Amino acid sequence: MKQLKKIGLLLLVTLSFISCNNDDGSPGKQVPSSETFKNLFEAKLISMKQAAIFDASSTYTFTSAKGVKLTINGGCLRKAGVPVTGEVKLEFIEIFDRGDMLTSNKATMGKTAAGEDRLLVSGGEFFIEATQNGVVLTSDCFMQLEVPTALSGGTDPAMLPFAGTPNEDGDIAWEQVTGVDFSIQTNPTNGDPSYFAFFQDFGWFNCDRFYDYTGPKTTITSLVPAGYSGPNSFVFLASKDFPNSLGKSYGEFPVGMECYLIFVTEKDGKFRYAIKPSTPLTENHQVTFTLAETIVGTQESLTAALNALP
Repeated sequence: MKQLKKIGLLLLVTLSFISCNNDDGSPGKQVPSSETFKNLFEAKLISMKQAAIFDASSTYTFTSAKGVKLTINGGCLRKAGVPVTGEVKLEFIEIFDRGDMLTSNKATMGKTAAGEDRLLVSGGEFFIEATQNGVVLTSDCFMQLEVPTALSGGTDPAMLPFAGTPNEDGDIAWEQVTGVDFSIQTNPTNGDPSYFAFFQDFGWFNCDRFYDYTGPKTTITSLVPAGYSGPNSFVFLASKDFPNSLGKSYGEFPVGMECYLIFVTEKDGKFRYAIKPSTPLTENHQVTFTLAETIVGTQESLTAALNALP
Protein backbone atom coordinates (compact mmCIF):
# COMPACT_ATOMS: atom_id res chain seq x y z
CA MET A 1 0.00 0.00 0.00
CA LYS A 2 2.83 2.40 0.86
CA GLN A 3 4.49 1.53 -2.44
CA LEU A 4 1.26 2.41 -4.31
CA LYS A 5 1.09 5.74 -2.49
CA LYS A 6 4.69 6.50 -3.53
CA ILE A 7 3.90 5.65 -7.15
CA GLY A 8 0.75 7.79 -7.05
CA LEU A 9 2.67 10.73 -5.59
CA LEU A 10 5.41 10.41 -8.20
CA LEU A 11 2.79 10.32 -10.98
CA LEU A 12 1.07 13.40 -9.59
CA VAL A 13 4.35 15.35 -9.46
CA THR A 14 5.20 14.30 -13.01
CA LEU A 15 1.80 15.33 -14.39
CA SER A 16 1.98 18.66 -12.57
CA PHE A 17 5.39 19.36 -14.12
CA ILE A 18 4.12 18.60 -17.62
CA SER A 19 1.01 20.75 -17.17
CA CYS A 20 2.90 23.76 -15.85
CA ASN A 21 5.54 23.72 -18.57
CA ASN A 22 3.49 22.73 -21.59
CA ASP A 23 3.31 25.91 -23.68
CA ASP A 24 3.05 24.61 -27.23
CA GLY A 25 -0.62 25.34 -27.88
CA SER A 26 -1.85 21.85 -26.97
CA PRO A 27 -4.62 21.16 -24.43
CA GLY A 28 -3.55 21.79 -20.82
CA LYS A 29 -0.96 24.39 -21.78
CA GLN A 30 -0.04 27.24 -19.50
CA VAL A 31 -1.67 30.46 -20.67
CA PRO A 32 -1.35 33.97 -19.23
CA SER A 33 -4.08 35.50 -17.12
CA SER A 34 -5.84 38.66 -18.18
CA GLU A 35 -4.31 40.34 -15.13
CA THR A 36 -0.67 39.58 -16.01
CA PHE A 37 -1.37 40.72 -19.57
CA LYS A 38 -2.96 43.96 -18.38
CA ASN A 39 0.00 44.56 -16.06
CA LEU A 40 2.31 44.88 -19.07
CA PHE A 41 0.27 47.79 -20.40
CA GLU A 42 0.03 49.42 -16.98
CA ALA A 43 3.81 49.22 -16.56
CA LYS A 44 4.28 50.90 -19.93
CA LEU A 45 1.91 53.73 -19.03
CA ILE A 46 3.71 54.29 -15.72
CA SER A 47 7.06 54.43 -17.54
CA MET A 48 5.73 57.15 -19.87
CA LYS A 49 4.37 59.42 -17.17
CA GLN A 50 5.91 62.87 -16.90
CA ALA A 51 5.24 64.86 -13.74
CA ALA A 52 5.56 68.41 -12.47
CA ILE A 53 4.62 70.38 -9.36
CA PHE A 54 3.14 73.86 -9.55
CA ASP A 55 1.32 76.29 -7.28
CA ALA A 56 -2.43 76.66 -7.73
CA SER A 57 -2.13 80.43 -7.42
CA SER A 58 -0.37 80.61 -10.81
CA THR A 59 -1.05 80.00 -14.46
CA TYR A 60 1.34 77.19 -15.25
CA THR A 61 2.78 76.11 -18.62
CA PHE A 62 4.22 72.61 -18.81
CA THR A 63 6.50 71.65 -21.71
CA SER A 64 6.71 67.92 -22.37
CA ALA A 65 9.73 65.88 -23.37
CA LYS A 66 8.65 66.07 -27.01
CA GLY A 67 7.83 69.78 -26.95
CA VAL A 68 4.06 69.74 -26.36
CA LYS A 69 2.88 72.66 -24.24
CA LEU A 70 0.02 72.52 -21.74
CA THR A 71 -1.17 75.67 -19.99
CA ILE A 72 -3.39 75.42 -16.89
CA ASN A 73 -4.93 78.28 -14.92
CA GLY A 74 -4.39 77.15 -11.33
CA GLY A 75 -7.10 79.49 -10.09
CA CYS A 76 -9.70 77.37 -11.90
CA LEU A 77 -8.77 74.11 -10.18
CA ARG A 78 -11.27 72.56 -7.80
CA LYS A 79 -11.13 69.77 -5.21
CA ALA A 80 -14.64 68.43 -4.55
CA GLY A 81 -15.93 71.76 -5.83
CA VAL A 82 -13.73 73.88 -3.56
CA PRO A 83 -11.00 76.18 -4.99
CA VAL A 84 -7.56 74.66 -4.62
CA THR A 85 -4.66 76.33 -2.82
CA GLY A 86 -1.08 75.18 -2.46
CA GLU A 87 0.93 72.75 -4.54
CA VAL A 88 -0.62 70.66 -7.29
CA LYS A 89 0.86 67.61 -9.02
CA LEU A 90 0.49 67.34 -12.80
CA GLU A 91 0.87 64.00 -14.60
CA PHE A 92 1.19 63.91 -18.38
CA ILE A 93 1.52 61.14 -20.97
CA GLU A 94 2.12 61.68 -24.69
CA ILE A 95 1.88 59.01 -27.40
CA PHE A 96 2.68 59.56 -31.08
CA ASP A 97 3.74 56.25 -32.66
CA ARG A 98 2.31 52.76 -33.11
CA GLY A 99 4.97 51.21 -30.86
CA ASP A 100 3.95 53.22 -27.80
CA MET A 101 0.28 52.88 -28.75
CA LEU A 102 0.44 49.10 -28.75
CA THR A 103 2.61 48.55 -25.67
CA SER A 104 0.30 50.85 -23.67
CA ASN A 105 -2.88 49.43 -25.24
CA LYS A 106 -4.00 52.81 -26.55
CA ALA A 107 -5.13 51.97 -30.06
CA THR A 108 -6.71 54.62 -32.26
CA MET A 109 -10.18 53.16 -32.82
CA GLY A 110 -13.01 55.70 -32.90
CA LYS A 111 -16.77 55.68 -32.84
CA THR A 112 -18.54 57.35 -35.74
CA ALA A 113 -21.78 59.29 -35.25
CA ALA A 114 -23.56 56.11 -36.36
CA GLY A 115 -21.78 54.06 -33.68
CA GLU A 116 -19.43 52.23 -36.07
CA ASP A 117 -15.88 51.32 -35.02
CA ARG A 118 -13.44 52.99 -37.40
CA LEU A 119 -9.68 53.38 -37.53
CA LEU A 120 -8.24 56.78 -36.65
CA VAL A 121 -5.04 58.56 -37.62
CA SER A 122 -3.61 60.39 -34.63
CA GLY A 123 -1.93 63.74 -34.16
CA GLY A 124 -1.09 62.71 -30.60
CA GLU A 125 -2.73 60.92 -27.66
CA PHE A 126 -2.50 62.59 -24.27
CA PHE A 127 -3.33 61.78 -20.66
CA ILE A 128 -3.57 64.81 -18.39
CA GLU A 129 -4.37 64.72 -14.68
CA ALA A 130 -3.96 67.14 -11.80
CA THR A 131 -4.03 65.90 -8.20
CA GLN A 132 -3.47 67.18 -4.69
CA ASN A 133 -2.63 64.73 -1.92
CA GLY A 134 -3.83 61.92 -4.17
CA VAL A 135 -7.23 63.52 -4.90
CA VAL A 136 -8.04 64.06 -8.58
CA LEU A 137 -8.91 67.68 -9.33
CA THR A 138 -11.29 69.27 -11.82
CA SER A 139 -11.13 72.57 -13.66
CA ASP A 140 -13.78 75.26 -14.03
CA CYS A 141 -12.18 76.77 -17.11
CA PHE A 142 -10.30 75.75 -20.23
CA MET A 143 -6.72 74.57 -20.43
CA GLN A 144 -4.65 75.02 -23.60
CA LEU A 145 -2.78 72.24 -25.40
CA GLU A 146 -0.28 73.10 -28.15
CA VAL A 147 0.95 70.11 -30.19
CA PRO A 148 3.59 70.64 -32.91
CA THR A 149 2.28 68.95 -36.06
CA ALA A 150 5.80 67.75 -36.91
CA LEU A 151 5.50 65.19 -34.08
CA SER A 152 2.95 63.20 -36.11
CA GLY A 153 4.26 63.58 -39.65
CA GLY A 154 3.17 67.09 -40.49
CA THR A 155 0.06 69.24 -40.61
CA ASP A 156 -3.20 67.45 -41.32
CA PRO A 157 -6.08 69.93 -41.77
CA ALA A 158 -8.66 67.18 -41.14
CA MET A 159 -7.61 66.68 -37.50
CA LEU A 160 -10.31 67.06 -34.84
CA PRO A 161 -10.55 66.73 -31.03
CA PHE A 162 -11.44 63.31 -29.58
CA ALA A 163 -11.67 62.03 -26.02
CA GLY A 164 -12.44 58.79 -24.25
CA THR A 165 -12.38 56.80 -21.03
CA PRO A 166 -10.58 53.43 -20.79
CA ASN A 167 -12.73 50.38 -20.10
CA GLU A 168 -11.68 47.59 -17.72
CA ASP A 169 -9.28 46.20 -20.36
CA GLY A 170 -7.71 49.62 -20.97
CA ASP A 171 -9.35 50.07 -24.39
CA ILE A 172 -10.55 53.51 -25.38
CA ALA A 173 -13.35 54.00 -27.90
CA TRP A 174 -12.41 57.53 -28.97
CA GLU A 175 -15.31 59.87 -29.75
CA GLN A 176 -15.26 63.32 -31.25
CA VAL A 177 -15.98 65.94 -28.62
CA THR A 178 -17.91 69.17 -28.96
CA GLY A 179 -17.38 72.40 -27.08
CA VAL A 180 -13.66 72.28 -27.79
CA ASP A 181 -11.94 75.08 -29.66
CA PHE A 182 -9.58 73.23 -32.02
CA SER A 183 -7.44 74.86 -34.70
CA ILE A 184 -4.11 74.83 -36.52
CA GLN A 185 -1.96 77.85 -35.77
CA THR A 186 1.58 78.97 -36.39
CA ASN A 187 3.76 79.30 -33.33
CA PRO A 188 4.81 82.97 -33.18
CA THR A 189 8.16 82.05 -31.65
CA ASN A 190 9.50 79.54 -34.18
CA GLY A 191 7.00 79.75 -37.04
CA ASP A 192 6.14 76.03 -36.81
CA PRO A 193 2.50 74.91 -37.09
CA SER A 194 0.77 73.29 -34.13
CA TYR A 195 -2.60 71.85 -33.25
CA PHE A 196 -4.20 74.09 -30.61
CA ALA A 197 -6.96 72.74 -28.40
CA PHE A 198 -8.84 74.49 -25.60
CA PHE A 199 -10.72 72.01 -23.41
CA GLN A 200 -11.87 71.66 -19.81
CA ASP A 201 -11.83 68.01 -18.79
CA PHE A 202 -8.82 66.10 -17.54
CA GLY A 203 -8.26 62.50 -18.70
CA TRP A 204 -7.51 61.17 -22.18
CA PHE A 205 -7.51 63.56 -25.15
CA ASN A 206 -6.54 62.88 -28.75
CA CYS A 207 -5.97 64.89 -31.93
CA ASP A 208 -7.50 62.59 -34.55
CA ARG A 209 -9.17 62.09 -37.86
CA PHE A 210 -10.92 59.05 -39.27
CA TYR A 211 -8.90 56.93 -41.70
CA ASP A 212 -10.09 57.71 -45.23
CA TYR A 213 -12.35 54.74 -46.01
CA THR A 214 -13.33 54.49 -49.65
CA GLY A 215 -14.72 51.53 -51.55
CA PRO A 216 -15.76 48.18 -50.07
CA LYS A 217 -15.00 47.26 -46.46
CA THR A 218 -14.24 44.01 -44.72
CA THR A 219 -14.13 42.52 -41.25
CA ILE A 220 -11.10 40.58 -39.98
CA THR A 221 -11.32 37.11 -38.46
CA SER A 222 -8.33 36.33 -36.22
CA LEU A 223 -7.59 32.69 -35.45
CA VAL A 224 -5.32 32.50 -32.39
CA PRO A 225 -4.00 29.58 -30.30
CA ALA A 226 -6.53 27.87 -28.03
CA GLY A 227 -6.73 29.59 -24.66
CA TYR A 228 -5.51 32.92 -26.05
CA SER A 229 -8.81 34.55 -26.88
CA GLY A 230 -10.48 37.31 -24.94
CA PRO A 231 -8.70 39.50 -22.39
CA ASN A 232 -5.36 37.64 -22.26
CA SER A 233 -4.37 38.50 -25.86
CA PHE A 234 -5.16 41.06 -28.54
CA VAL A 235 -4.75 41.30 -32.31
CA PHE A 236 -3.75 44.77 -33.49
CA LEU A 237 -3.68 46.28 -36.97
CA ALA A 238 -0.95 48.70 -38.05
CA SER A 239 -1.49 50.69 -41.23
CA LYS A 240 1.52 50.61 -43.53
CA ASP A 241 0.90 54.21 -44.61
CA PHE A 242 0.42 55.81 -41.19
CA PRO A 243 2.91 55.09 -38.37
CA ASN A 244 0.74 57.31 -36.14
CA SER A 245 -2.23 54.94 -36.31
CA LEU A 246 -3.02 51.61 -34.66
CA GLY A 247 -6.23 49.63 -34.79
CA LYS A 248 -7.61 46.47 -33.27
CA SER A 249 -9.04 43.69 -35.37
CA TYR A 250 -12.67 44.52 -34.64
CA GLY A 251 -14.71 46.88 -36.81
CA GLU A 252 -14.52 47.25 -40.60
CA PHE A 253 -11.51 48.16 -42.71
CA PRO A 254 -11.02 49.02 -46.39
CA VAL A 255 -10.49 46.10 -48.76
CA GLY A 256 -6.99 46.50 -50.22
CA MET A 257 -5.62 48.39 -47.22
CA GLU A 258 -1.92 47.56 -46.70
CA CYS A 259 -1.34 46.67 -43.07
CA TYR A 260 0.44 44.50 -40.53
CA LEU A 261 -1.53 42.24 -38.19
CA ILE A 262 0.02 41.71 -34.77
CA PHE A 263 -0.81 39.07 -32.16
CA VAL A 264 0.18 40.09 -28.62
CA THR A 265 -0.01 38.28 -25.29
CA GLU A 266 2.09 37.83 -22.14
CA LYS A 267 4.84 35.38 -21.20
CA ASP A 268 6.86 35.50 -17.96
CA GLY A 269 6.35 39.24 -17.49
CA LYS A 270 7.26 40.07 -21.09
CA PHE A 271 5.37 40.51 -24.35
CA ARG A 272 4.88 37.47 -26.54
CA TYR A 273 4.07 38.54 -30.08
CA ALA A 274 3.99 37.78 -33.78
CA ILE A 275 3.93 40.35 -36.58
CA LYS A 276 2.52 39.28 -39.95
CA PRO A 277 4.21 40.87 -42.98
CA SER A 278 2.28 43.68 -44.65
CA THR A 279 -0.48 42.40 -46.90
CA PRO A 280 -3.56 43.96 -48.53
CA LEU A 281 -6.81 43.18 -46.75
CA THR A 282 -9.17 40.98 -48.74
CA GLU A 283 -12.91 40.49 -48.49
CA ASN A 284 -13.77 38.48 -45.34
CA HIS A 285 -10.10 38.65 -44.36
CA GLN A 286 -8.78 35.86 -42.14
CA VAL A 287 -5.47 35.61 -40.32
CA THR A 288 -4.04 32.69 -38.32
CA PHE A 289 -1.44 32.90 -35.58
CA THR A 290 0.39 29.98 -33.95
CA LEU A 291 2.60 30.03 -30.86
CA ALA A 292 5.47 28.71 -32.98
CA GLU A 293 5.44 32.03 -34.86
CA THR A 294 5.78 34.13 -31.73
CA ILE A 295 8.81 35.57 -30.01
CA VAL A 296 9.16 36.85 -26.44
CA GLY A 297 10.61 40.28 -25.81
CA THR A 298 10.59 43.35 -23.60
CA GLN A 299 8.27 46.26 -24.19
CA GLU A 300 11.30 48.17 -25.49
CA SER A 301 12.07 45.52 -28.11
CA LEU A 302 8.42 45.27 -29.20
CA THR A 303 8.13 49.06 -29.42
CA ALA A 304 11.28 49.21 -31.54
CA ALA A 305 10.12 46.37 -33.81
CA LEU A 306 6.79 48.09 -34.48
CA ASN A 307 8.32 51.50 -35.13
CA ALA A 308 10.87 49.95 -37.51
CA LEU A 309 8.21 48.43 -39.78
CA PRO A 310 8.70 49.70 -43.34
